[in-house]
Amino acid sequence: MCIALLIYATALLVRATKITLDPALERDAGVYLSWVEHWTATGDYFYSFFGRVGLVPPLSLWLIKTLKLTGFSTEIAGRSISMFLGSLLPVVGFFFAWRICRNIRIALLAALVLILHPNLVEYSCQPLRESCYAFFNCILLFTFMEAVRKTTVFNWAACGVALSLTAYTRFEALEFILFAPLLLAALCWFRKMNWKDAIRSTAVFYFFFCLASVLLLACVEFDSRFFLRPLEHIAQIF
Repeated sequence: MCIALLIYATALLVRATKITLDPALERDAGVYLSWVEHWTATGDYFYSFFGRVGLVPPLSLWLIKTLKLTGFSTEIAGRSISMFLGSLLPVVGFFFAWRICRNIRIALLAALVLILHPNLVEYSCQPLRESCYAFFNCILLFTFMEAVRKTTVFNWAACGVALSLTAYTRFEALEFILFAPLLLAALCWFRKMNWKDAIRSTAVFYFFFCLASVLLLACVEFDSRFFLRPLEHIAQIF
């Protein structure tokens, strides 16, 4: 625990130093903050985004909006969330490497790389969804690793929840929907699981992904019209 706190404090210090030296707001970050401003002012996710942008997953923007409603400015809310999750990423990376290698030096080196990586530092200092996506994606990979190690239903349920959080930050994570059953099939092929447990774990994975998705969309007051947007694009093409 002391090592985790030290890693987090170091990552936070590096990111705070970066903001102090270069406080400029990127163009994309400014666009994100304007979306949050519209959403906060209108209270309507669909109105705030459609007609302006395409498909935008709501989770990272909702986190900024929620913190903004407590009294912070939009920029401070966005930077705070990015810095918090961006500084936690090296901690998750440390435990990830420790689980794989069981070598404290390698785990600390992995954490150091995540602390100092230029892109990760930049994402952590800007109110962009990339910092949220990197954090949740690392959590997702960690839960998959634990599910492979322990092959319990609980771990596959955690994978489903982690996938939901990641996918509603960036839709690229949806590729893991097909990855999970393929991974379970491989475990059966190498006789690490039997087929009955694999089918049950697959069902649990999808159930908790759907359940977490429904709860997440309900929490962010998400508008179901969002899912009609791809149909509108197709209609415009034809």
